[in-house]
Amino acid sequence: MKQNFKKIWRIPMLLSGLILFGLLAALLGTGFWYWLAWAALLVPLFVICRKIWKPNSSIKENVIKN
Repeated sequence: MKQNFKKIWRIPMLLSGLILFGLLAALLGTGFWYWLAWAALLVPLFVICRKIWKPNSSIKENVIKN
């Protein structure tokens, strides 16, 4: 059960950590921190776009079977 929990929540926790870091860097930093904030906030957007335009084929197969 614990192994399954880590497997499911690993990526969402990483993305939420990046979002939190990006927001804090944008609010509290200046100069170079703005660039880090942009980079940290763009990563989740790229992940979302990749999942939308290139969905996992195994999910499609499961939907078709059911």
